[in-house]
Amino acid sequence: MELSEAIEIPRVNNVFMRKGPRPAQVGSLVLIGHHLIFSPNVQTPQDGGGEEFWIIVFEIPNWEECNAAGRSIETLSNIILDDGWKAFDSDEEFARLILRCGDAFRISSVNEGFAVCPSYPEKVIVPKGIGDDYLRISATFRDGSRFPVLSYYHKSTKSSIMRCGQPLIGPTNRRCKEDENILKSLLTVNRGAIIDTRAKQIAQNARSKGGGYESQMHYSHFRYMSFPIPRIREIHVALAKMVELCNDRQVSCDRFVSRLAQASWLQCVSDSLNCAANVAQCVHCEGTPEVPVVVHGGEGTDTTLLATSLAQVILDPDARTIRGFESLIEREWICAGHPFQLRNAHSAYAEGTITGPQESPVFLCFLDAVYQIIAQFPHSFEFGEEFLIFLFEHAYASEFGSFLGNNEMMKAELGVKRSTVSLWSYVNNPEILRSFVNILYEPRESVIWPSVAPQSIHVWERLFFRWQSDWTEEDYLKKSSAQWRTKERELISRALKQ
Repeated sequence: MELSEAIEIPRVNNVFMRKGPRPAQVGSLVLIGHHLIFSPNVQTPQDGGGEEFWIIVFEIPNWEECNAAGRSIETLSNIILDDGWKAFDSDEEFARLILRCGDAFRISSVNEGFAVCPSYPEKVIVPKGIGDDYLRISATFRDGSRFPVLSYYHKSTKSSIMRCGQPLIGPTNRRCKEDENILKSLLTVNRGAIIDTRAKQIAQNARSKGGGYESQMHYSHFRYMSFPIPRIREIHVALAKMVELCNDRQVSCDRFVSRLAQASWLQCVSDSLNCAANVAQCVHCEGTPEVPVVVHGGEGTDTTLLATSLAQVILDPDARTIRGFESLIEREWICAGHPFQLRNAHSAYAEGTITGPQESPVFLCFLDAVYQIIAQFPHSFEFGEEFLIFLFEHAYASEFGSFLGNNEMMKAELGVKRSTVSLWSYVNNPEILRSFVNILYEPRESVIWPSVAPQSIHVWERLFFRWQSDWTEEDYLKKSSAQWRTKERELISRALKQ
């Protein structure tokens, strides 16, 4: 039910409002979906302090208007909306994944109380034949204690995407047999793939700091590949240059093109798509089914999540629906430990000493990459760029609690779920949800393969030029298109009934 449908009378005039011992005020009572507004005929000073226990009485002279307003208020006060904190309950989400996987994986509570990995949720999905003791030992061998966990299972090829932190091999070429056994347990008849989101040289240099990448000697059943995505600092600098360029109204066409290339933001987006497409290709390759793909970068909280989540948008039609995309963000970004509080502490306008080394618009890079896919497949997504911009805004500044904190442990310590409302509670309100629906959406069950050619990646104008351009005409055309699409569907529906 739409909230507006519950309002029998939107406005009542000549209403007397009595609040405690104060003199009655005469005005109008206005009912909207989320608020009850009283507008006095004559403005008088109001004391704003200590009113939590006041009983406010509205006197409405007309009996019918009084009953209609009372019924409307009662109905609106008792509408049950989605609780966003429970909409994507980990038990239910994981149970759905387990149904896809069959007997290959299980739900583990090894991280209960965040005892093993502070950036993981308390429950994770791991290979079924691996005990919790192996997971604990593997955690000591992986950066940030992020041992391998299931990210996605592709049912048609029985292939899986796992994610983790880099192995802590170090300069002494350290090994961990328990970690090796975890990855071996994923194998059936074909070799697996380890995809590193760092450049090969960066991965090699990480050994001097205690990190590194999997040794071919100890992980011989896996093929190591590198599809680099820029590091978080490079992504941050690229966005700052991009924003500066798009706000320069005096720049010439030639200079704009050269500065666009120098900014490298589109290159960041393209590299992210390229890495994700290669992950998806390994998983979906029909000639070699049941290929496990392990994805990691450094800590496994940034470009790793960028690659695994984009791969799912490519592979999974459900991730291209509104609810499915919400679930993807909740599972692969929020619960998976992307440090939103660190990465989104300031906007792209903040440069120099204001920003810290941990700030980076990695999540925005993900949203821009999804926008590029939507631009290439406009009928395959239930949502459009408006929804992506909405998520971008709330990732930086929001009255909701979904993007607060760096991980689930911090959310629990701060009591975020107890003291705030989830963003999904708001989005899934029918009136709000309707504004994000792509009227041109046609469900497509197949995999979609976005182009990463330079001519296919373009500036997200609605985001970067949102305040410089007039979007009135474009909005009108979209609205007209939606109206014609709705009319077309109504005519088709009538024809089918005849």
